[in-house]
Amino acid sequence: MKKNAILIVIAAGMLMLHSCSKSIDEQNMHYPMINPVRPDANAGTWKPILLTAANEFACPAPIATTSPDYVIQLNEIKSFQNQISGDERRLVEYWGAGAVLRWNEIMRELVALHNLPPYQNADGTYPVPSANNPLAYPTFPFANPPYAARAYAYLSASQYDALVACYYYKQLYNRAAPFTVDPTGIQTLLPKSTLPSYPSEDAVVMGVSVEMLKLLFPGDQDYINQRAEEHKRARII
Repeated sequence: MKKNAILIVIAAGMLMLHSCSKSIDEQNMHYPMINPVRPDANAGTWKPILLTAANEFACPAPIATTSPDYVIQLNEIKSFQNQISGDERRLVEYWGAGAVLRWNEIMRELVALHNLPPYQNADGTYPVPSANNPLAYPTFPFANPPYAARAYAYLSASQYDALVACYYYKQLYNRAAPFTVDPTGIQTLLPKSTLPSYPSEDAVVMGVSVEMLKLLFPGDQDYINQRAEEHKRARII
């Protein structure tokens, strides 16, 4: 009985140690590319959480697909695709699993990085992180369970509202996808979608996620910007 009790205590200690780790061992590199059975084309009519309406913020109309600027953009995509490397293909596949999924995983990384409490002071008190000086020790934030829960909620609500607005303007402008405009010149590296292509759901999820994560984890802006550039690169190829 005593031996069993000791084993239980050791196991509990190991679990606590693992839960306080500053990193997450994700098994996520080879998720399949997202290919929804239902495209939810009417998502622009869904009720937003934070916005008063899907069109609260204006989204400018896209340039015509017959314009010289658009032709230049198509040629830029072709150039990228003609020179695509193996690493870039893996990047496309990685982000092809879904922008919401990947940015929530990035949030998990940041929560894990900031989930250890600071060392106590000599007098037994604990220093408090400062949002005004996030890089000073102890770094801001201390992502304890309440902070982490609120952070996940803020990010998810923001992503949802951004997508509702995105789909509203997709239906409003009904912009054809590049592979539809130039079916012989543009390769489809992702599953084809019947949805209008503008605005890009990847772009709006990336935009809102980046701004929310910078607000929630102000000391990690370089890393957040790095992941945003990676996402953008994966979507213009």
